[in-house]
Order: sequence, then C-alpha cells, then structure tokens
Amino acid sequence: MSDERIDFLSLSVAEFLDRAGARSPTPGGGSVAALVGALATTMGQMTARYTIGNPKYAAHEAAVRSWLAELGRAREAFCELLAEDVSAYQRLAAAMKSGEATSAERDRALATATAVPLEIVAMAAAVAGRMDQMKERCNRNLVSDLAVGAMLCDAAAHAAAANVRANLAQFSDAVEAGRLREQLDGMLVRVRGHRDAVEAYAAGG
Repeated sequence: MSDERIDFLSLSVAEFLDRAGARSPTPGGGSVAALVGALATTMGQMTARYTIGNPKYAAHEAAVRSWLAELGRAREAFCELLAEDVSAYQRLAAAMKSGEATSAERDRALATATAVPLEIVAMAAAVAGRMDQMKERCNRNLVSDLAVGAMLCDAAAHAAAANVRANLAQFSDAVEAGRLREQLDGMLVRVRGHRDAVEAYAAGG
C-alpha cells in the first residue's frame, strides 16, 4: 500500500512512530508538525474541560466553552493538514520526477506543497494566541498543561516553517517567495510571543 493511501491517524502511536522513522518520505516533517499541532490543542481542551463546571471560574465559563469548541475545530484542521501534507508531497514528487510535467505544473505542485505547512504555521499561531487568552481564565491547576500546549504550538510552527523555507528556495517567482517569507516570519514572531507569555504565567512570572 502506498503512503498516500494510508490513514496515518488510524495507526497506533507506535505504528506512526515506526512509519515516521522508516526510509520513506511520508510521513515527513510537515505531517509530524501537523501532529504536534493537534497534540497542542489537546492540552488546551483538557485545560478547558477542567475549568468548565468549576465554581471558581464560573464567570469565564461561557468563554471557555467557546474556546473548547474552537480548539476542537483546530484539532480537526491539524489532522486534515497531516493528510494534506502527505498528498501534497506525493504530487510534488511526481511532478518533479515527470519528464512530461511543464514548468507551470511543477510550480503549482510546489505552491501547494508550500501552502500546507504555511497553514500549519498559521493554525499553530492562532491556537497559541487563544491559549494566551485562556491562561488567566482557566483552572490554575492546569496552567502548566496549557503552557505545554503553547510550547507545542511553537514547535509545530517552527517545524512546519522549515518545510516552507525549503520550498520557497525553489520558487521561480522571487517576489512571491519574498512575500511568503515575510508572512511566515510575522507568524513565527507571534507564536513565539504567545508561547513566552503562557510559559511565563505558568512559572508565576
């Protein structure tokens, strides 16, 4: 069975680790980054669920319920991006190997393979931002778990960024590559800022 047909999310943790460590291009860095992003959301979900129903945080319950739903959607999005990264890589590899593919077809495959990890960065930055908002309104006993989530967002974003940069180096349109690099750098600054804020709060800073 080709990697493109494998539902990596249906594998056990051990099976996924074996696949990721195998001599196979997929699941590669982009897919692993997406998985890390999905794991980040679970820390936010757990924090939210331990906050909801606790009388100490009743004033924030409506907001926390909304954030919980949002984190669920983000988790689903990361899972979809994991699968999309595998497909995008397969299409790019086929286009690069094909003697019949036009330069325009290769450029389109490269653009798609860049857009997927860039979306992982964007999603990770958004989730980290939400966790930054949550930190003072959630169960104080779970703030360290929330900090783990923010750290994982940062890791997911920077991991996906490595793939974005590698692909941008192959762009034929230097202006578009420069625009995307600027966009990428801005998101990385934001996700790192949110991570630092949640980590400092968890540490009592």
